Amino acid sequence: MQKYFGARISELLPRINTNIFIPSIQRPYVWEPEQIVKLFDSLMRGYPINTFMFWELTPEHFGDWDIYRFVNDFKHGDIHNDPAVLQPEQPATLVLDGQQRLTSLLIGLKGSYTVRNGVRGKGSGWINKILLLNLLDSPDDDEEDADGVKVRELYYSFKFVASDRLPKNDSKAVWFPVSKIIQITDKGQLAAAVDRLLLLNPDLDENRQANLQKNLHRLWQVVHEEQTMAYYLEREQSYDKVLDIFIRANDGGTKLSKSDLLMSMITLRWDQFNARSETEAITYAMRDKLEQESAFDRDYLLRSGLFFNDLDFAFQLRNFTPRNIAIIENTWQKIKSALLMATDLFAQFGIKGGALTGVNAVMLIACYLYKINSGRPESEWVVPEGDEGRIRRWITSVLFHGVLGGAANMTMEFYRRCLNEHLKLHAYFPVAELSTRMTTRGRDMTYDDTAVARYAALEMKHRVAPVCLNLLYDREDWSTKNWQLVQVIPSFRLLEDRLRLQGVLPEEIAVYQSWSARLANQIILTDDEARDYYSMDLEDWVATRTADFWRKHHLPDDPALYEEFNFLGFVQARKRLIGQRLNLVLKDSGPPQPAEAAPETEAELLVAEA
Repeated sequence: MQKYFGARISELLPRINTNIFIPSIQRPYVWEPEQIVKLFDSLMRGYPINTFMFWELTPEHFGDWDIYRFVNDFKHGDIHNDPAVLQPEQPATLVLDGQQRLTSLLIGLKGSYTVRNGVRGKGSGWINKILLLNLLDSPDDDEEDADGVKVRELYYSFKFVASDRLPKNDSKAVWFPVSKIIQITDKGQLAAAVDRLLLLNPDLDENRQANLQKNLHRLWQVVHEEQTMAYYLEREQSYDKVLDIFIRANDGGTKLSKSDLLMSMITLRWDQFNARSETEAITYAMRDKLEQESAFDRDYLLRSGLFFNDLDFAFQLRNFTPRNIAIIENTWQKIKSALLMATDLFAQFGIKGGALTGVNAVMLIACYLYKINSGRPESEWVVPEGDEGRIRRWITSVLFHGVLGGAANMTMEFYRRCLNEHLKLHAYFPVAELSTRMTTRGRDMTYDDTAVARYAALEMKHRVAPVCLNLLYDREDWSTKNWQLVQVIPSFRLLEDRLRLQGVLPEEIAVYQSWSARLANQIILTDDEARDYYSMDLEDWVATRTADFWRKHHLPDDPALYEEFNFLGFVQARKRLIGQRLNLVLKDSGPPQPAEAAPETEAELLVAEA
């Protein structure tokens, strides 16, 4: 029976989302606009775009699979596809290889691609773009190298342009929306389209007119005339064969991660949950709360499942045995609860957006919450009393010291072993024990003079600086907005003219000014306290502060240090007080610690991992 077929784009395109769909084992769409442009350029040049692989699923097996629609209006970073509605009287064709290319064709010929407007961060705007072709640009106009080869990578001038700001046509460019070629179904309509374009652009010279006609004809041929879509059709209904075909076909595909192959295996083996929709939902929830654009993907979630269950969490196929997949499925609700509870904590601490410099930190805390709540139904899960403060201080210190930098897996494995040992005897987060043992293993978490100096000198524009400043305070909820960041000595008092009048040496003025926006000159005030601060002269404000206020904010209580000419003295005094505070933040306020286990060597850990 024939298994290889050819088809025109105009034949296959109407079938997409009618009887051609995506199986749940497929990964989300990941192509960038530049890749779509290259795909269309290859088609125009007559280059092959590889064989597609389809699977014909018979109606009696529809209930065995989760099947999704292709997306034609794509938003960058989106991982969602709508479920498909199948026709029970006819088979459905599922794409095993070629989903990225088919989606790209759909976007270019019928849809759009929405991207950020260039301003990063939550709440930034989006721009909806469509694919255009400059009909006047011709590859024949380009220079050739010594071997007669064209020198530019892309022959044809395809371009994604904002749909509400289409460029104007002129003597150098006539921009044609690629989607319009679908509506031109025969050569008579093609000739009429050419005539209309020439009528609308009367100032084109003969060469430009010829280019316009040639490029539009070529685009029409690619879509309506040539059988550019070669595909293999598999009709067997065997799960194992389909998965094997999928893995073999996609093994060299663009940006195909191990998680895509593993998700295929998990999707086929899970009975209690829809793996795709489950991972999609938690991914969006974590990204939204912690203001991340692309973190917390499937790789992360699957590694979390292994990590929480004391399994080897290296992202290798060998770790996703049927037994391990079953363990993840049976504990999935608890895995979700732990990750979402940890996400809520990080959001509460204000550790989100750019301040979250290492997303593995969330996994570490989620692992603790998973283990400390073991044996309880998810509705009764809690963060033990006092743990919010311990966790906040420890995680902030981890991020400040860069503990999860190189060799993160080794550090995480060591963390898990320390955690397991501690939880055999205690029911609170072991901030002191973890900090000590991490330092012993070379992940220094101490606040010595060098670390304190680096902490005090943090510029407040640094992404972790506001979170690090929080270490000076015992408050745990930083997600509300009833507090303000305030410079103790305002920058206007450190202007050059004022400092000169105060007798500051010219060579020291730049040093004074550089410290005004550093952490040592910052405090956090409530809205009421901030209004009080801004309503008074600095001298009056200093004179009316209480001893409790100085202690709470770790500020020197000598009024003389708040004079401009004494600013560097203020900084030194504040650094000493900050150092005293930082040397306490990793001291555990929980029950007495057990005798500390001897730290493992690297060799011992490698043996244990083997």
